[in-house]
Amino acid sequence: MRRHLPILILALLFADLASLIWLGRFVGVLPVLALVVLGILAGSALIRRSGANIFTMLNTPAGDKRTVSGGAAKSVLGALAGVLLIIPGIISDFIALALLLPAVRQRVARFFEAHVTGDFTVHRGGKIIDVEAVEIEEMPKLKPVTPRED
Repeated sequence: MRRHLPILILALLFADLASLIWLGRFVGVLPVLALVVLGILAGSALIRRSGANIFTMLNTPAGDKRTVSGGAAKSVLGALAGVLLIIPGIISDFIALALLLPAVRQRVARFFEAHVTGDFTVHRGGKIIDVEAVEIEEMPKLKPVTPRED
């Protein structure tokens, strides 16, 4: 999946551009520009609100870390929806609106709670190997030994 993610993002951007061109043919340029500006304003407001929610949630002490991480995950999804709204295009706007639905937010937040720990380690069923880097210094090269003449 990681190999195909850049290709999927580029395909989404091209599909968004094509959807704007398609919509512009039907309704005209000015309504499409107004829609893009409205999306940018709504996305930036959503990012601002979600960012404030993330910081207040992470700064408040809580007895149940799952509640805090679930709320933080929902706020991160809100910020992601804001970024998708800022990207001009119809497809990214529909994905952003889907991320704003409570049922979708709860499912994705549960997925993050199940698969990501507090130290942001992703569990994939394999072993976790914790290593520490040590810098090795090079030994100075010795001069070649030449036989002495007596």
